[in-house]
Amino acid sequence: MSEGENDGPGIHAEKASGWRGRGPGGRRSGEAIDYKGYQIFLKARPVDGLYGVGGLIRREIDGEVREHLFIRADQLPSREQCDEVTLQKARQTIDQLGDEIFGSR
Repeated sequence: MSEGENDGPGIHAEKASGWRGRGPGGRRSGEAIDYKGYQIFLKARPVDGLYGVGGLIRREIDGEVREHLFIRADQLPSREQCDEVTLQKARQTIDQLGDEIFGSR
């Protein structure tokens, strides 16, 4: 798959605005973090000199790729802190809701 193909929502805005950075484990913000069969993409965004928590959770269900984009009001002073909180929130959401994240089809 070539870069840009099937990147998911927000990835092109991320590239255009320069949001890319290093996340937990040295990953780039556009790279997936695998967790319990889901893929988590960190999508921190600049907000008034801080970083806003947000991300994308993706999973293939019955051959269909499902995605849930989340944006939270939390703002943190560093990209690294924001990425850690985003990952924690995404994992918590997966643990609590599982596939219900994606709603009904």
